[in-house]
Amino acid sequence: MEIQFLGAAREVGRSAILLQTKQSKLLLDYGLKLGGEDNRTALRPLPVHGYLDAVILSHAHLDHCGAIPHLFQSAEPSVYMNPATLPITEMLIRDSMHIARQRKQETYNNSTFKRMLRNVKPVPYNQFHSPTQDISFKFSDAGHILGSCMTQIKTNGMNVFYTGDYKNTDTHMHKGAKKPGESEVLIIEATYGAREHPDRKKLEKDFIESIRAVIEAGGSVVLPAFAVGRTQEIVTLLYSNKIHAPVYMDGMGRAISEIYLDYSKNVKDYDEFYGAMKWVNWITHHKQREQVFNEPSVVVTTAGMLSGGPVMEYLPELRTLRNSALFFTGFQVPGTPGRIMLEEKKMEFDDVNVNFSNIDIKYFDFSAHCDEHGVKKFISGCNPKLVLVQHGEEEQCEDVVDWVEQEIGCFAFAPKLREKFKVEDFV
Repeated sequence: MEIQFLGAAREVGRSAILLQTKQSKLLLDYGLKLGGEDNRTALRPLPVHGYLDAVILSHAHLDHCGAIPHLFQSAEPSVYMNPATLPITEMLIRDSMHIARQRKQETYNNSTFKRMLRNVKPVPYNQFHSPTQDISFKFSDAGHILGSCMTQIKTNGMNVFYTGDYKNTDTHMHKGAKKPGESEVLIIEATYGAREHPDRKKLEKDFIESIRAVIEAGGSVVLPAFAVGRTQEIVTLLYSNKIHAPVYMDGMGRAISEIYLDYSKNVKDYDEFYGAMKWVNWITHHKQREQVFNEPSVVVTTAGMLSGGPVMEYLPELRTLRNSALFFTGFQVPGTPGRIMLEEKKMEFDDVNVNFSNIDIKYFDFSAHCDEHGVKKFISGCNPKLVLVQHGEEEQCEDVVDWVEQEIGCFAFAPKLREKFKVEDFV
């Protein structure tokens, strides 16, 4: 078997891993790399040449699914994903297509996207399926977002385990990923492979206390949040801590929350989540936004990195309010408007730099990825013979590789783009 990295090699984004046996060709994810210096570029993985049997999608984030329709310009493989992943994938890709057309960027057409949807095969957790004669696979819950999957692949008597994006500790929305079984080959993400997250309970306590302090001082709080997973997590957290101020939910997170409501078995505490969705004020039209700051309030809205969306309508007025705050709930990629706001307290509106130094701006690390401790624990549990570390910046990946070689004593690599590995050379 040969494994080639077509993306996410010493970088975060455009995940794409090609597995080839003598009989089959299987692709693990095919996503976009979003961002860039002007935050308007979207880079695809390397192309897949020749016949492709199947695609296995780990979860619905665009850096894992956003380029899949491109495959259908020249092929028609089956696309396997968890049932809960399908509606989120469809929504995010449609939105990505719309944005790309607005910015006059190259994109696939609606016909290609429809071909992809016709070839989707929903697969539940914990059941083996055989996309080809010599490959079978099984999904397990990755604890990352709704429908996220880790994938165990069996071929010719060998086990390959692909983590995708995963989290092995509980959050309000999801149970942590369970300890894996043993696998000869482990393909693991290292987004935070050399960094520890803060203690979750302390983080939540500090977050809630910071919001209450703003409200008690007569101010309002805007919480930029990713639409998938983070919006639902933050609203549920505010509900469970009984924030005594109006809480509003705006942006694509509303539509994603409706999808979450359809998959009760995938949510850790569905009753709590359902209660939070009944409690929060849903912003459904523009005029409602004009009333939000009439009293101290909290707004959870997209986009999480200030790259567009309803948050842009709230920021100018927030800047004029006394004792108010902007609290980020997710990592801000370098070069994005959110990162500039966090570091420099300014933002560009209509080519004019506007200063936001009069409001409190903080970052709270509500990550849905494993940290260094979780990555090391996961690798140890697999007892692998070959570890391929990807989906992390170069330093993160190399730190994990060094640890594996010293502590586990097996082969470990941080693949470069285009690099191929013949598994039989190591296992």
